[in-house]
Amino acid sequence: MPSHTVPSHPNAAVAERVECMLQAADAAGAVALRYFQTPGLTVESKGEAGPVTQADREAEQCIRKAVSSRFAHDGFLGEEFGSQPGTSEFTWVIDPIDGTVSFAAGVPLFGTLIGLEQRFPDGSHKVVAGVCAMPALHERVWAVQGGGAWWERKDMPRVQAHLHAPVELKDAMVCTTGSEYFRRSNRMHVLSRLEHLTGRMRGWSDCYGLLLLATGRCHVAVDPVMNPWDCGPFPVIIEEAGGVFTNWTGKPGIHGGDSLACHPSMHAAMLSLLAD
Repeated sequence: MPSHTVPSHPNAAVAERVECMLQAADAAGAVALRYFQTPGLTVESKGEAGPVTQADREAEQCIRKAVSSRFAHDGFLGEEFGSQPGTSEFTWVIDPIDGTVSFAAGVPLFGTLIGLEQRFPDGSHKVVAGVCAMPALHERVWAVQGGGAWWERKDMPRVQAHLHAPVELKDAMVCTTGSEYFRRSNRMHVLSRLEHLTGRMRGWSDCYGLLLLATGRCHVAVDPVMNPWDCGPFPVIIEEAGGVFTNWTGKPGIHGGDSLACHPSMHAAMLSLLAD
């Protein structure tokens, strides 16, 4: 994916990191593509945490190296190598290959997720920039707080990303990763409600469903099992595209547990539908 000029941002520290974020996502995507659909790819199990490959580890190391070389005092939270506290106000939240199941099966619906979280003087934290890059599809969506969300595809001009106009739940297309996550979290009754009360459900899984939401190609993205690095860039991407990203109690952020993303006017009805 070619790099593009980053729109100006009043915070120079954020703007510099957005440029680095996009470059690091490109580099990590190149690592993933070297392994993608190659014979003999070794897939290991992390138990309940799911599968992992050498590509996951190398891609995360690639991102950490790219960031550390420019911002040595920033911290990290990554799926494969855990937490590394920093001394600056910035923490990079990394999922090097979100959708390792798809990746290992040779399915192109996997992505690199990078979120930039900033700590403010009052002690609060917020994701102020993020990217979801789909290297095998040659597209990505990224955003910076106050600077909009942007959709890029190979050989096409960059355009601003927007959610689809709101619809009634009975007409909504809902994306989720897979029914097994509802089963593992003892929420099959919630899945049943979703199936009966929304228009249709699709398993365009992991981060791809959220990318579809941010670019107006579905109406809701919901998952009952999420880690902070799975959420990483999406609070700012979805917000800048005109939506909301919360957990199932309506709390914003990347706390993990579960997630709901949709148009603001659909949010209350979806929270009611998802309530245990």
